[in-house]
Amino acid sequence: MKNQLPLFPRAGADSEVESEIPKRRARIRITNAPMAPPLTNPTKNNGHLLSKETGSYYTSDKVAKFLVSWAIRSSQDTVLDPSFGGGVFLRAASERLKTLKGNPDRQVFGIELDTEVHVRTSSELKRDLRIPIENLLAKDFFDVEPLPVRQVNAVIGNPPFIRYQRFTDEVRKQALARAADEGVKLTKLSSSWAPFVVHSISMIKEGGRLAMVLPGELGYAKYALPVLDYLTRSFGKIILLTFKKKLFPGLSEDTLLLLAQDKGKNTSRVLHRDLEGDGSLKDVKVSKNYSLGGVRGVPTSPILTKRQRLIEYLLPKKTRELYNEVKEAEHVYRLGDLADVGIGYVTGANDFFHLSPDQIKYFKIPKRFLKNAVKRSRAFRGLEFTQSDWDSALVRGESGYLLSINPQAELSTELSEYLRMGEEKGVSNAYKCRVRKPWYSVPHVFEPDGFLSYMSTGFPNLVTNGAGAVAPNTLHVLRLREPARISSSDIATSWPTSLTRLSVEIEGHSLGGGMLKLEPTEAENCLVAFTGDRRGDLQELALEMDRLLRLGNDRKATERADKMLLRKSLNLSVSDCRLLMDGAELLRNRRAKRSERG
Repeated sequence: MKNQLPLFPRAGADSEVESEIPKRRARIRITNAPMAPPLTNPTKNNGHLLSKETGSYYTSDKVAKFLVSWAIRSSQDTVLDPSFGGGVFLRAASERLKTLKGNPDRQVFGIELDTEVHVRTSSELKRDLRIPIENLLAKDFFDVEPLPVRQVNAVIGNPPFIRYQRFTDEVRKQALARAADEGVKLTKLSSSWAPFVVHSISMIKEGGRLAMVLPGELGYAKYALPVLDYLTRSFGKIILLTFKKKLFPGLSEDTLLLLAQDKGKNTSRVLHRDLEGDGSLKDVKVSKNYSLGGVRGVPTSPILTKRQRLIEYLLPKKTRELYNEVKEAEHVYRLGDLADVGIGYVTGANDFFHLSPDQIKYFKIPKRFLKNAVKRSRAFRGLEFTQSDWDSALVRGESGYLLSINPQAELSTELSEYLRMGEEKGVSNAYKCRVRKPWYSVPHVFEPDGFLSYMSTGFPNLVTNGAGAVAPNTLHVLRLREPARISSSDIATSWPTSLTRLSVEIEGHSLGGGMLKLEPTEAENCLVAFTGDRRGDLQELALEMDRLLRLGNDRKATERADKMLLRKSLNLSVSDCRLLMDGAELLRNRRAKRSERG
């Protein structure tokens, strides 16, 4: 083969390419560390090293070898891992090229931000595989210009999963600028992987390939839609492999495998296959032209326009078609059409601002500075959260009293003493407290019309606020839109249908341990069926369902709701309702496997 020019010239040969990270960037190393084995206080989980601070962990050999075998197709191919960490992808790439009679020392390249990781891994790769140090750049990937001389046939790897909260301003600004250079506008809420993928694409030659481990957010997060759109405009073929069992059990995020080929072309669909776990990769048939068996086409237009989510294509075709038909029915609404869903108040120091009866008595806090608060969704029973429910929850510690002080209020002597104690303990310097004036006045405290649990292993509870309580950000709060078309009781009664159960699984997203999380915007997208011409029947139904739910008979409550709201009002059949319920259970059972290892 022809001599391959070094992708990264030796230090000093090119002022744009340096072998050491500039000192000015050293302070941001941790916040943007790539997915390499962490160096400080790692947590070991099933052989995977994890670090929430750096977004770092090992990728399994099975995953790395699968992606590399697909991406590297010729003895002439050059390959880049832009965050090589422990080197699992570069090792797999070297083995693949040796099999194809290539020269890894001339064709394998990597970039690594963490200097300690770079020194260790590059030394090992040179010793074991003879990959020259000059092929392994110690640099922030976002500092690397996408010059034509640096473009490769394949980019592989596992970009950093740094959430926007830890994605510092300086790094975020540069990362988003890189994406903007390619015509992709990302919001400040984007996690680090999003601009990382866009910048990676700029490093690929025409006709080249991208093979990466990515978060499942690619298929549902609003901020990720521009990335998916850019992928469809950059590659002629895109494959997404999802997994019933988590690839990385220690991470709360779901992950998927992205395989994109034919850079310079475009496509209007992605090919998708759902696998049991990474152990199933060995059973995926790869043809001579590198097509994968068992995939099915998914149009991207409905996903990019937010009309559908990728998860819907895990459902049987009949269920998916029925769901899409029903959501256009006259008496079917998005929850957000009827109510505003938001988070509860933020105290900044719950242990200080939430008080038990004994604490109130001990510190002699006047009642006028207290509000009944519910803190946990475990307090919810039935369709209504009543005063009796609040009293019972108080005994279990699931409800309590919020210290709610108007900024202009005249403080009692006892309350002043309690606040002084808080200052001595540093409560006033807590982040949310120190930005308030005065620090002890918790804002955005109101009595909502209803509550919604946003994190659950089962079906999220939606209840009316009969107790007149307030709630912190451990719960979602509902306020009816004005003018109100429906009561909070009607919404709660409409919530447990098989339609809404399926909609919740589609609109929410799975976390570790089989948890389902509903962000406020996701909750507002959930479907509810309601008809105003059966108001009297609804009131009777609400009483019966409240009783059934308090007895733990959720299935019977759903059957009663389906009979009234889906069969009588929407003219669905019993088998239609069964299809919707089966779809909900299929997705629920799938996320229940999230804590299992493939």
